Amino acid sequence: MRRVVNSILVFLISLNGFAQAADTFVFNEARFLKQVYDFAPAVRNSNLEVDIQNQEWLAAKSAFEPKFIAGFDRKNIDSKTYYNKLDAGVKVKTPIGVKVSGGYADNNGVFLNPENNVPVQGLVYAGIEVPLGAGMFTDAERTLVKQQRLESDAATLLNTLEVNDHLLESGEAYWDWYEGVMLLNLSQEAIVLAQNRLRLVSRKNRIGEAADIDTLEAFINFQNRQAFLLESTVKWEKFRNKVQNYIWIPEMTRELLAPEVDLDYTVTLPDSFTEREMTRLHPLISLLNTDSLINRASLILAREFYKPQVDLAFKLQEDGGTVGDFDYNPQQNNYIGINLYMPILLRKQRAKANQSLIKEQIIGNKKQEMIVKITNAQRTFHNNTLNLKETIDLWNVASTNYKALLDAEQTKFRLGESSLFIVNTREQKWIFAREKYIKRYAEYRKSILRYYHSMGILPKMI
Repeated sequence: MRRVVNSILVFLISLNGFAQAADTFVFNEARFLKQVYDFAPAVRNSNLEVDIQNQEWLAAKSAFEPKFIAGFDRKNIDSKTYYNKLDAGVKVKTPIGVKVSGGYADNNGVFLNPENNVPVQGLVYAGIEVPLGAGMFTDAERTLVKQQRLESDAATLLNTLEVNDHLLESGEAYWDWYEGVMLLNLSQEAIVLAQNRLRLVSRKNRIGEAADIDTLEAFINFQNRQAFLLESTVKWEKFRNKVQNYIWIPEMTRELLAPEVDLDYTVTLPDSFTEREMTRLHPLISLLNTDSLINRASLILAREFYKPQVDLAFKLQEDGGTVGDFDYNPQQNNYIGINLYMPILLRKQRAKANQSLIKEQIIGNKKQEMIVKITNAQRTFHNNTLNLKETIDLWNVASTNYKALLDAEQTKFRLGESSLFIVNTREQKWIFAREKYIKRYAEYRKSILRYYHSMGILPKMI
């Protein structure tokens, strides 16, 4: 028994040294979550996904940037140049669907197709292409740019949701860790009380003032506290290792950590009107609204091609040798082209439009379901938080009262006016009440995080 007592004492001294270490890194909840938000790899990767999507948007806008286009064809047979054909220029598709082009053509050769004949110094041209039917108000490129911009908004919303989830995970790990530390402290205090009582009873037994059965009962109680300490130590180590998965602050080079908690903290929750407004602005709802806008862009594009495609092209052309005279004659030196394309049954266009309409119904159903789930989650965590606050206040008072009874009973026991059984009973009730308070307080703080998580605003709370 003496060896067991000595081992426990050594363990307690080492823990006390840990608690008093000068290089212990102290975290309160706000500081802990802030370093997760700033430095956690999962959060950084989520931010990078937004950057990737922004690059997709930039790539889509390349459809409207100027493009240099050049082509050269040459054919030689039997020492004869059949033809040389050169056409180089710049083409631009504007965001309103109109295409503008300009360039230079120079063709020659023995067997050149007569329609490719140009002046000796080449041909300079400038032209415009205008869609008069399908493609006038939107087309594939403009729709893609619009959708990619919306996808960037969606990526930002997804980033908010992912960070929101990660902050909840890390916050729950923090409060589990706090619970482990406090239960370990409680088990340390309890085993010191049991150890002191065992020593007192053992001394009384040696001088004949306590029965052997009292010594046995004191030792059994001491063993129970050993088991409690062992259980608390295992839980503390488990939660300590878990919380270190969420510690990424660069200057944190020390391994000793400790939570810093304001036990008088009382949360003020929003009123019902504010909650309804937060539900309306919830990232999940906003994400579904964005999906709806992306889908509607596809619907508008599909319906645009119910119309026939009528593309008009017009070019002004001039001899390369006189281009500096600006003497263009639109009535003579020009090129006009008209293309018409019209599917008869419009099966492809109608199918795509119907798909978009069906997707819109799916999105609407998801949105309706999500609003109900978010509202119920908010109500649940709102009520749970308030109830837990009342519970911890009750258990705090109860543990204080039980501790007062225990202290009084121990004084009476030392004076020989109480029994060991009553003291052990008082101590057990105090430990039970204190343990309940610690666990409920941790649940209370986690419930607050879950409430703000249910509204999707944990990143805003940092």
